[in-house]
Amino acid sequence: MEITVNKRIKRNIYGFLTVTALVVVAFVCRLVSRSPETPLYLNKLCNIVRTLIYVGIFSVWGVSVYRRVVQVQARRFLVLLALLMVLWLILRAFKHYFALDATAERYLWYSYYIPMLFIPSLTLLVALSIGKQEGYRLPTYAFLSLVPAVALSVLTLTNDLHQCVFRFPEGSVFSESDYSYGTGYFLTVVWGVFSGGASLALMFAKNRVPKTRRILWIPVILFAVIVVYVILYASRIPFVFEIGWDLAVFECLAFAVFLESCISSGLIQSNTHYAELFRASSLSALIFDKDYDLRYSSDSSGTFGKDVLERAEKAPVAIGNELLHNMPVSGGRAIWTEDISELLSARDDLEETQAELKDRNGFLQYSYKREEENRIVEEQNRLYDLLQSKTQKQIDGIDGLVAEYGAAKTDWERKRIIAKIIILGTFIKRRKDFVLQTDNTPDLPENKLTSAFAESFRALGFNGVKGAFSVDTGKEYVSGEILTYAYDFFEDVIEVASDKAKLITVRVREVKGTLRVNITVDCEIGTEEIKNKYPDARIDADDGETELCLSLTGGAK
Repeated sequence: MEITVNKRIKRNIYGFLTVTALVVVAFVCRLVSRSPETPLYLNKLCNIVRTLIYVGIFSVWGVSVYRRVVQVQARRFLVLLALLMVLWLILRAFKHYFALDATAERYLWYSYYIPMLFIPSLTLLVALSIGKQEGYRLPTYAFLSLVPAVALSVLTLTNDLHQCVFRFPEGSVFSESDYSYGTGYFLTVVWGVFSGGASLALMFAKNRVPKTRRILWIPVILFAVIVVYVILYASRIPFVFEIGWDLAVFECLAFAVFLESCISSGLIQSNTHYAELFRASSLSALIFDKDYDLRYSSDSSGTFGKDVLERAEKAPVAIGNELLHNMPVSGGRAIWTEDISELLSARDDLEETQAELKDRNGFLQYSYKREEENRIVEEQNRLYDLLQSKTQKQIDGIDGLVAEYGAAKTDWERKRIIAKIIILGTFIKRRKDFVLQTDNTPDLPENKLTSAFAESFRALGFNGVKGAFSVDTGKEYVSGEILTYAYDFFEDVIEVASDKAKLITVRVREVKGTLRVNITVDCEIGTEEIKNKYPDARIDADDGETELCLSLTGGAK
């Protein structure tokens, strides 16, 4: 069954009447216990019943506050307030019924001022906490507001040493039957009134509930009643002592009613209006107990069969353009619907788009495959043209040597031609390797040039040429273009010198930051073609020996 506003009001009225009835019973017990004609056993019974009634009221109120107040820290302070009220009544009971001597009775009386001081101080902390997020924590400096309460409590408990709070006649036994007020007592009263007034002012300042000004006068009136009572009590007017002499009960009840009125008026945020808020919300939602009996529902919610609700426990159930959800909550289950009409429309659009994309994807895959094939062919053609351009001279040379081989008359001529073909073939092989490697990465290992020289010198051996070489760039990796340039220079020299030379030495090293290649041939050779191709090369011919030196621009990396 849905909890309506009328039922909530009725529940609050029943609670108010119950508390009022209990207070009346407690007051009657007080009157009976004060009558001189009341038997001793009935007097004690009435006092015990009266104490239990008030302890029960404040205990139940503390539990109720814990369940209703939203802000965590404010809720803890209010529960602590309820515990202080219970403590005050227990101290009062021990003072009146269990104290064995005047000293114990007096210190229990002093102890009254611990809850009396901390109740308004904690009310101030409650006021500082409201209006914040649920998990908000007050900064440390806010708790400095408890320092006056602590100081005044210590001052009261040590009153026998200084009598700043209660003054007793000289030479008499310290007792509450004969005393006067000291400065400390009035400081206690001022602090209590100030804390309560500051709390009320902060709650008013933080109030966000519209159209509640008339209701907000209730806490103001209650606080004024508390202030008037405290002033009259401090003035020790006989009428107050006759009618309302029980300060503990009056202040506890007054502060509890004051704080409850703050909760009811919205000054202290609570969850008491969640049912109305839930009903008026735009959500299409319901809350059931564990047996699927309806407890709360919003105005926009629909009705569903129990079988549908049970199916939604496992997975959301689609009902037309809505999706029904079922989620467990404390004490039952929350049911809500989600409008998925836009999602369904979007799904249809996506399905159409998916079909179009599937067709387009097939076409794109075919186009990509053709483009990939074209790129492969283009890359192969590019590499072929690059290799062809770098070795065309040697290829033509081999073609010419093959023609000479067919016209050769002697075995010596044939061997000489084959040796030349091997030299040119070795260069073509190594030169193509340089082209392919440099096309993939700009830098090559130094030993790549070493391997090329080694294989070329083995080929020269077939033509009766001996030699030696040395490669020392000082770097593990060198620019591929520089290594290729050095090998091209070496090949052009041996093509000119291989018919005459018997000994060729090659040295590649870095001199003054510039990488150089030095080639020494043990005979004089024609250098015109080399000078034309390498104008920066230095060529020296002396005593039947030719030395060629070429700077490899850029040096080693």
